[in-house]
Amino acid sequence: MEGGADDRNIAYMIERDSADGPVYHQEWFGMKPTTPIISGGMNALRLPGFFENLGHGNVINTSGGGSYGHIDSPAAGAKSLRQAYDCWMAKADPIEFAKDHNEFARAFESFPGDADALYEGWRDKLGVHK
Repeated sequence: MEGGADDRNIAYMIERDSADGPVYHQEWFGMKPTTPIISGGMNALRLPGFFENLGHGNVINTSGGGSYGHIDSPAAGAKSLRQAYDCWMAKADPIEFAKDHNEFARAFESFPGDADALYEGWRDKLGVHK
């Protein structure tokens, strides 16, 4: 889920008919390509960096906890995930983007551990106090 170099390479491999993998060359011989699936701990705060590392947002996102763990509701969580993608596409600073996107902003409060690890000073910048 961290989106390391091997993840990027494997995501590239499964979308192409022929590719060099982390260990060996892979030929798929016409097998239909597939799409990477992300889940397990993914939330709106992690998505912009994940997409940046992967180099694209062509993924299936099954972020149950990233939706259901949102402070306002699962629907707000789903909106925050979409807003995270929009933030990445706009190449925007996530904290600045959050100021105009409520569900994404509330994701900072929903997942404060990730917010603290990824976005230093977010509480002051977004006017959130413990």
